[in-house]
Amino acid sequence: MESGDTARIARLRRALASSHAAPGDVPRLLRLDALLDAFEEVLPEGRTAEDRGGRARKISVSMPEELTTAVQRRVGRGEFSRYVTEAVARRLEADLLAELVALLEEEHGPVDEAALAEAEALWPDAD
Repeated sequence: MESGDTARIARLRRALASSHAAPGDVPRLLRLDALLDAFEEVLPEGRTAEDRGGRARKISVSMPEELTTAVQRRVGRGEFSRYVTEAVARRLEADLLAELVALLEEEHGPVDEAALAEAEALWPDAD
């Protein structure tokens, strides 16, 4: 997430707090609120995706030997943890975004193909 995302999360939280939801909306709003909590855990306010400093906990992870060797060759032993941390954080962000998309599609239906094509034309370099 980029630093502007934290501002968007804050706006979503304010909208949730001020909304006058119908009783049937409560489960959806609770799921959205839980997703926002998860995003804030992954990227605390004021941090960018590249700034993941702070406390670290040593863990043991089993990975295929070929993969660990390839990472070590690419970044060196001293940067291995940072490389893996950034990869896991990006995957977690992608998983959370997929959950958010599913929640929004459940509520509003799939994105209109014409609107999607227009957005892709405006931002051709977007991933």
